[in-house]
Amino acid sequence: MAPMRRSRRIDDFQVGDVADRLLPYGLTPPPSVEHDETVEDELVDRAVTLLTFMPRNQSRESVEKLLSPHDPQRGRRAVDALIDAALATEDERGRLRRIV
Repeated sequence: MAPMRRSRRIDDFQVGDVADRLLPYGLTPPPSVEHDETVEDELVDRAVTLLTFMPRNQSRESVEKLLSPHDPQRGRRAVDALIDAALATEDERGRLRRIV
């Protein structure tokens, strides 16, 4: 009897528009962000969403790593854009807090 082989294929899927789908539950949509052209809109939107749904007072470093684990500069620019747009603040310990 030949051994059974399991498929090693992993199903890839993407979940989009999570923030929009959560609107019926009474959450406010993330505000639009105006920033310079070097910051990617998608990363800034992700940063707003992360700060909306993550526990309060996340470290800046952890948010940057979640946004862009392989390119720290991209994550840093996205967080800087949030702070510049007055959507988040950073305290003296390097913790981010979303401004509502």
